[in-house]
Amino acid sequence: MKRRRFLQLTGTALTGAGVWVAAPGHVRASDSPRQTLSILARPANEELCGRVAVARELTPAGATLRSNLDALPAARVRERLDAILTALAGNDPWQRLFCPDDTVAIKINGMAPGNLSPRQELVWAIAAGLAAAGVRDGRIIIWERTTRELERCGFPRQTGPDAVRVYGTDSLRGGGYGGQIESCGAVGSFVSEVLTRHATALINVGVLKDHDLAGVSAGMKNLYGAIHNPNRYHDRACDPYVAEVTALPSVRTRLRLTVIDAVLAQAQGGPAYAPAWVWPCDRLIVGVDPVAVDQVAWNLIEDERAGRGLPRLAEDHREPTWIDTAARMGLGRREALRVLEV
Repeated sequence: MKRRRFLQLTGTALTGAGVWVAAPGHVRASDSPRQTLSILARPANEELCGRVAVARELTPAGATLRSNLDALPAARVRERLDAILTALAGNDPWQRLFCPDDTVAIKINGMAPGNLSPRQELVWAIAAGLAAAGVRDGRIIIWERTTRELERCGFPRQTGPDAVRVYGTDSLRGGGYGGQIESCGAVGSFVSEVLTRHATALINVGVLKDHDLAGVSAGMKNLYGAIHNPNRYHDRACDPYVAEVTALPSVRTRLRLTVIDAVLAQAQGGPAYAPAWVWPCDRLIVGVDPVAVDQVAWNLIEDERAGRGLPRLAEDHREPTWIDTAARMGLGRREALRVLEV
């Protein structure tokens, strides 16, 4: 490996005195998660940090859902989404979080297409909310790693300038990841050009499920789909890597909102679809604070695991300690967590 490439990957520089130092705004790769300093600025909506809004009762009475292919009434999904955003951010929440000049990338999770991916009526409700903020359709991008994943989740490819655009990173010219390495701590990755070239804002739309390595896959873990080399960052229950991927400049400067589809959730066997471990959680979870959102997700999974006689994630050697790492890096707050139920 050439020296320049090594420096890009590690976020370090060699001084004239021959001393290795961390590049500005980065954590040294040698730092342990417990030693990581707070290096990131608080988000613009700091007063919303530590707050998460949760909506219940999305499923009609008497209905039995088997997978996210079973549709819910679109009007009810939109009403519940708007209600929890208003509880979180006050009146006109879409206008508060987004502006007409934004180009907004909606990152979905296509790991378990249809069965346990974000439901279509939720994603289109988000697009409608953005339209209420004055963001025109041509400036909204529904996005995943590949177009094939999107199509399997029920989102056919669209690239017309006047329609909501739907495409994967792989459909962009040159493979879609550009040529500029971004780094934070031990992470060095190319970031999807959906973010680096096209979007000014990011909505992260995940599903509530456990993960066989990271413990929890809800919000921040979904952002692995924004980088070209996610398979490199799964050791030690993904700590500190999930936090460091979220802290990559093109990700953290654009992330405005996290939305978790928890209508159906999974307590074991993730990230693939394991129907024996799916339960009707019947919730939507939203927040501008990705740390607080994932803490709520973790709590719900632990509660369901306990009810089923499953060991705690810590006992299963996959406690999501990366949530604490993300908090100490300044990506959000765990202390004084406030959950607003609607």
